[in-house]
Amino acid sequence: DVGCNELYLFHGTNPSAARAICDNSFQLSKAGSNAGTLYGPGVYFAEASSKADEYAEEDAEGIFAGLYAMLVCRVVCGNMRYTDEVKPDRDNLMKSIFQHRYKHSVLGDREKCRGTYRE
Repeated sequence: DVGCNELYLFHGTNPSAARAICDNSFQLSKAGSNAGTLYGPGVYFAEASSKADEYAEEDAEGIFAGLYAMLVCRVVCGNMRYTDEVKPDRDNLMKSIFQHRYKHSVLGDREKCRGTYRE
């Protein structure tokens, strides 16, 4: 939906975590526990599956042993705070969302500043 800036995006993880996400939704308390929080605390998605694949991991044991996981998620991004800074000011990004409340999400343009991907 264009009105709410709804997109299909990718999230790389391991199969056990993917199952937990599907069963219980994303847990913000786990934000950054795997790959850090360059843009602040939150759930990270990518528009390219090859970017999300960088975060996919295998399960070492259990029924998903040796398998990797990636979720395709329907995400409402709202009014995005854009940044193409190599080292963005996380506090400023978070203030635009939580304190000033004029943005709803962050679009980090690593494609522009690093030649990689947007996330």
